[in-house]
Amino acid sequence: MPAANIAPMDSQAKPHASSEPLTYWGRVRDVAAAFFPMGFIAFGGPAAHIGLFLKTFVEGERPWLDEQRFMELMSLGQAMPGPTSTQMATAMGITRAGALGGLVSFWLFDWVGFAVQLSTGAAVYYLDLGALDTYKMVVLGAGPAAISLVFLAARMLGNKACGDDPLRISLALFTCFVALLLPREHMRWAAFAFPGLILFGGLVTALDARRPSRRAAYEKALSPPTGKGLLKQIGIPRPAGLLLAMVAVGLFPFAWVARDLACGGFGGAGSRQLAVFSSLYWMGFSIYGGGQVVLPMLESEFTRGRCEPGETGSFPPLDAETFGFGLALAQSLPGPLFNLSAFLGAAVAGVGGGIVGFLGLFGPGILLIYALMPFWESLRRHEWVRCALVGMNASAVGLVFQACVTLWAKYCTNGAEAAVCILAMAMHKRFAPGDTKPLALRRAWPALVIFSCATLCLVLFFLDLNGAYGDWCHVAKYGDFATQPNRTEACPSAS
Repeated sequence: MPAANIAPMDSQAKPHASSEPLTYWGRVRDVAAAFFPMGFIAFGGPAAHIGLFLKTFVEGERPWLDEQRFMELMSLGQAMPGPTSTQMATAMGITRAGALGGLVSFWLFDWVGFAVQLSTGAAVYYLDLGALDTYKMVVLGAGPAAISLVFLAARMLGNKACGDDPLRISLALFTCFVALLLPREHMRWAAFAFPGLILFGGLVTALDARRPSRRAAYEKALSPPTGKGLLKQIGIPRPAGLLLAMVAVGLFPFAWVARDLACGGFGGAGSRQLAVFSSLYWMGFSIYGGGQVVLPMLESEFTRGRCEPGETGSFPPLDAETFGFGLALAQSLPGPLFNLSAFLGAAVAGVGGGIVGFLGLFGPGILLIYALMPFWESLRRHEWVRCALVGMNASAVGLVFQACVTLWAKYCTNGAEAAVCILAMAMHKRFAPGDTKPLALRRAWPALVIFSCATLCLVLFFLDLNGAYGDWCHVAKYGDFATQPNRTEACPSAS
């Protein structure tokens, strides 16, 4: 997802820094050299990732793409299911070194966050949960601190995708309004509602761009694309792309059915892993708008559960504070928010669950970006396609704002949590170290903000500034102590 305004520049990319043409394996090594350090420094969420890509691959020492193609890839990532920044990283690896280059860029961009999330989730699964009360208390405010980045991303995306255009703002508001009214007990229908809203936004702007009085509002989208030699460098034939698309789409109904069969339909040692994979693949195919949009569905699936306790093939629900800890960990690590899938899968089904959960949530988006790349060079020649992406981006922003509302209601249930969330926003936005500060401090700032604000929230609870808490019984049942009636139910000593 976009992070910053892109300065005007020549539409044609500059040549690579090396004057000698690289061999295929030289280009693969070039991809590895570019993305290996990003696995350690890509903090700050998708907005920051897009800015990092822009500086490196458009304006920097590895200008693989021109600005127009970069913006198109960004729009495609927003309009397709899956994590935008990872899809962009994969697509840039493909444009540089073909199919292998895409795999290299995907793995090197994600592996650090994946490894930490997998190991932490496995620790939660294999340790006695009764011994984790201390850790739950320590990270009590991690959830409210972590969602501050979601609000900042929503603001940045709104400015970038909508600007001051009334139609785009209206599309974002309409999408947010409809998404908020979807009954939470029927969240599976979001698999159809969310893509429908995205496509509706694309249809509206594609038609609006045909009006002579509105042509100026689509000046960038109407500009003819440049560069025609990239398709040969990609090296993925169209039949292979079509086959990958069929695989991605074909796995979706399988995942849909397997989600329900998991509740008592089969048994065996691998049934939990299959339940995790099917649930996360279903979400990965259904989610448009990035990690902020998938969070409410992940929270519903993993903390409420769909099956009766003890049913064969199901996985037990997590408590809300464990989910919040995983979210805070994902927000404070480099890489995409979708790495949370490794933590959640491992926390409910061990190491195997973390691996298949990671593959399930990332799989649809990566398969589809591979499938689309051979066709995009032809599709991008059509004005209506580029104009449709404008509305699809605006509608995706509406889903991000819907996620803001949902996450605030979940994690900011009292004054202390709300204050910590707002403080974290201010520290991220107004007090972040500038370019003159040490590079290590700038890279570590998101993690420092999240965990320092989480510590402050813990202090506020110790001081009992809101009253009505009494003892620490709410540590074992996070989220049920915000009001006096719920606290009485969760804490018998309070009655």
